[in-house]
Amino acid sequence: MMKRLLIALMFVLSLVAVPALADTSSNYVVNNVYVDGMVLSANTIYVERGESQDLTVYLTGTGETTDVNIRAWIGGYEYDSVQVASAMFDIEDGVSYQKKLTLEFPEDLDANQEYTLYVEVYDDVDSVTYQGTILVSKVRHSLEIQDVILDSSLDAGDYTTATVRLENLGDKKEEDIKVTVSIPELGIEESTFVDELTNDELDNEDEESSGDVSLTFQIPKDAESGDYEVQVSVSYNKGYDTLEESTSVSVEALEVAEAEEDSTVTVVVAETEPSEDADEGTDFSTALRLGFGILAVLIVILALILIVRR
Repeated sequence: MMKRLLIALMFVLSLVAVPALADTSSNYVVNNVYVDGMVLSANTIYVERGESQDLTVYLTGTGETTDVNIRAWIGGYEYDSVQVASAMFDIEDGVSYQKKLTLEFPEDLDANQEYTLYVEVYDDVDSVTYQGTILVSKVRHSLEIQDVILDSSLDAGDYTTATVRLENLGDKKEEDIKVTVSIPELGIEESTFVDELTNDELDNEDEESSGDVSLTFQIPKDAESGDYEVQVSVSYNKGYDTLEESTSVSVEALEVAEAEEDSTVTVVVAETEPSEDADEGTDFSTALRLGFGILAVLIVILALILIVRR
């Protein structure tokens, strides 16, 4: 008998020591939660992945409390948590509140299935949770640039290749996808096409939902040292949709070789004035020729005189 009483007493004490976690609060009442203008609990709400949805929470104070938060989330996303939280605020008795949050749905969230969206209003004691169903679907046309692979450091005059990887996250197959890589400051622009990316990759099929393209170009030989922006542009859906992403590349200018000194020796022969010895030789020769001339003239005259006398 004593053993039964002891067990009953321990059970009652355990109930007193661990309070029940009731989904109510004596300080506030949640009136409604709207997702994109529709009441959360009354409808299955359609949303597209990659979009942001506005959440509006209406509540009324039935008491006074501080440090109240609102949190909204969904589960089932493999790579991260999908949630948003408000800043802290205080609640006063008899006052109505309207709090807005924006929940972003990842572009690669599994589509065409339903998720439970939870909206919780809580403080350090109580919490009130609303929940409803949302249907996540793919956007009709949606490509994503998964990666851009490019050498980060190059020398002027180098050839390099940029590889752009794409994935189709939309509901439609995309064809004739134009990919352009450019470095405007260096006057570089190269384009190519991806024939198609399917919206639904099936086993034993040739079609793929992701793929990559490579574009090769040369850094100009006269490029100056510095960091240059590399722009990647993707045009699809017959040119109605575009994606843009950018990265950078560091370029090192070519070293300018110093001109070799001209080793050619130019010999200039300058005219010089004749020396005094040369002048004297020239004068002697001239006097000698003059003397012989005079002597010849005298001989001729003498001969003429002799002839006349005869």
